[in-house]
Amino acid sequence: MAKKYLKKNVLDATKERLRIIFQNFDHIYFSVSGGKDSSVMVQLANQVAKEMEKKFDVLFIDLEAQYRYTIEHIEELKQLSQIKDFYHITLPIALRNAVSVLQPKWICWEEESKHLWVRSMPDDSININNCPFPWFKKGEEFEEFILQFASWYQKKYQGKVACGIGIRTDESLNRFRTIAFQEKKITFKNHNWTTKLKINDRHIEVYNFYPIYDWATEDIWGAVSQLDLQFNYIYELMYKNGVSIYEQRLCQPYGDDQRNGLDQFKALEYDTWGKVLNRVNRCEFWKYLL
Repeated sequence: MAKKYLKKNVLDATKERLRIIFQNFDHIYFSVSGGKDSSVMVQLANQVAKEMEKKFDVLFIDLEAQYRYTIEHIEELKQLSQIKDFYHITLPIALRNAVSVLQPKWICWEEESKHLWVRSMPDDSININNCPFPWFKKGEEFEEFILQFASWYQKKYQGKVACGIGIRTDESLNRFRTIAFQEKKITFKNHNWTTKLKINDRHIEVYNFYPIYDWATEDIWGAVSQLDLQFNYIYELMYKNGVSIYEQRLCQPYGDDQRNGLDQFKALEYDTWGKVLNRVNRCEFWKYLL
């Protein structure tokens, strides 16, 4: 592990942060995407939780138009020993569609578009037919859902709740500002890697925490190698396709930046590529530009 946190390497520092969280919070969930960062985070959390005889939950928002290997990796993560509840969300959430001015938003898992779905809906998912969230409405924004879920989870369990998020500050100056500067946020016991959540200018008893915020890309892949962690095989295919480890991203494919990577679907999962092109309005136009 390359970076140092005081006199610790980032792996030891992360395990220390996780122990602090498990010692001080009874109800903890981790938000995962199937990407390398959140995957390493939750696997390390599982190791620490097992040592401390603790349990935790996981939130995964399935955006439908995703790589097959991402979903296969999510199924691997579901088998982690210390997970109590795994919230696999397949609700009709509104997402940015930057490939069309006619349809600036698209709604994943929309029943009316079932014939166009990129994948079949998983049997164990939370969907519009079994939704336990009374506040949810079709077409809710992704960011709004994240906040509402946190509030719902806290009300369900009461007391302080901690939500682990696997972001790293070396990927974004805004991320660094969010985590590093304390004067504009409430932290848990002055730990700068925590932030008390606020909804509509009102703080709720949920603390986001960022256990791998000071990791570099090399640290992520070093941990996968040295600790024999599971990983999303799509990264291996990206690397073989000439994508640097510093440029590899997993997102819904129609966003402002993500649309430029639509050709990755064609190169890496050709069968998924055709379905992605047909899923949203005017996306097929991009195949002539890629």
